Amino acid sequence: MKKLLTLALAAAMMAGAAQFALAAEDDGASSIMAQINSFKATNQEKTGGAVSEDKAETQAPAAAEESEAPEQTQPAQQAETPAAPNPAAAAVDQIVREAAQQAAQEAGDAGNNRGIVAVPAQEAADESEPEPQPSAPEAQTEPAAPAKPATVQIPSQPAAAATAPSAPASSAEMPAGRPLNPSSMQAGTPETRESILVSADWLKANIKNVVLVDSRPESLYLGGHIPGAVNAPWTYFANMNAKQGTDKWGTIWPEATMAKRIGALGINGKKTVVAYCDAGGWGQSGWTLWILRQAGIKNAKILEGGIGAWKAAGGQLAKNKVKNKTVAFTISKYVPNYTATTQWINDNLGKPGLAIIDVRTQPEFNGKIRPFQEKRAGHLPGAVNISRENFVTEQGHFKSAEEVAALLAPYGITTDTEIVVYDTAGVRSAFVTMLLRYAGFTKSQSYDAGFQAWAGNPDLPLVKP
Repeated sequence: MKKLLTLALAAAMMAGAAQFALAAEDDGASSIMAQINSFKATNQEKTGGAVSEDKAETQAPAAAEESEAPEQTQPAQQAETPAAPNPAAAAVDQIVREAAQQAAQEAGDAGNNRGIVAVPAQEAADESEPEPQPSAPEAQTEPAAPAKPATVQIPSQPAAAATAPSAPASSAEMPAGRPLNPSSMQAGTPETRESILVSADWLKANIKNVVLVDSRPESLYLGGHIPGAVNAPWTYFANMNAKQGTDKWGTIWPEATMAKRIGALGINGKKTVVAYCDAGGWGQSGWTLWILRQAGIKNAKILEGGIGAWKAAGGQLAKNKVKNKTVAFTISKYVPNYTATTQWINDNLGKPGLAIIDVRTQPEFNGKIRPFQEKRAGHLPGAVNISRENFVTEQGHFKSAEEVAALLAPYGITTDTEIVVYDTAGVRSAFVTMLLRYAGFTKSQSYDAGFQAWAGNPDLPLVKP
């Protein structure tokens, strides 16, 4: 009898485990949100209910007076220097990355970007006017603000197969009266394989002559990085002080502030810069490159295949925290035609010849999960879902220009098409935008504010699940 009871108990435990595994497979988002909530609770206990902005370990921006002293940095200034990046960024980045990888495994996706979840609700202080600088390329002119569009309730579309991108969105997704105020998208700076990529072997031979930027979260950087690399995760370049769900949250800093932050990394615009991340991340190196190009730095590149390629080539790793000497760097105006705004997209939504590519995972596109607490779920009307991972090989290398063209052809997207790329708040979309430029799709821009901003405005149309 004792033996029978033991067997029955074991069977019950196995059944419970199977049920738990099935539930986890059906709803990966619950695992993500559970870990995030647990982290937030722990973080709030340590910070008194809010994330402390002044205790970040990420390298601080250059001092306001552009001092060249290597160790001289100052606390955040209300007028022009932003608060340091959120100290919780690296930890939440890692939690979301690991959980999202497991949840999206069947779709072949490697995780979501934008790991910040707990962000102060107040708007960031207004930036001071930048000092007069030398002239820069002509800035892009934005169209006049349109009349407030009416909210449109649109039925959800059926989900596509997990192993392939979704089919082109039907015209039924597009609200009536679109486009509102169409204007043309100007072609941006083209790229080539030579202008945008370096190999691990090239880096080994030239490592003493470049500025290395590790674009991964700090936790991964400290776990092992390429010797001499300085750490600058995506939050280093983004305004995390604004309210989430707005056009300001997670977007790149104004020129004066960004110049200080770039100079604090030891980047002066003359020495070649090589950014890298990991092949299975969100393409943070592409985000870094996208920013440096707008800052006018033409000799910035990406390490193809990331740190995995470096290790495969026999490269060594270091675990020390590197801090480069601060150098003077200025930005008068950002180079135009890299960034699509909420207003421009809303004005042009539904325009013939415009393609909107959602590079998030399918669960995000279909509104099944909102791991970053977006105000609404779903996707932009008319958007097609081609996740970031479809543009690269399993090793994280760029697919060839011919492969990229073949990937986009079923959607009617050609090199003449105007393309807006978006994800949650800009990291994955910036990577894909730079890749598209290399593949010959120069009329491509990244929606920096991203889906979190679009979903945060209830007046903007959305395809809801």
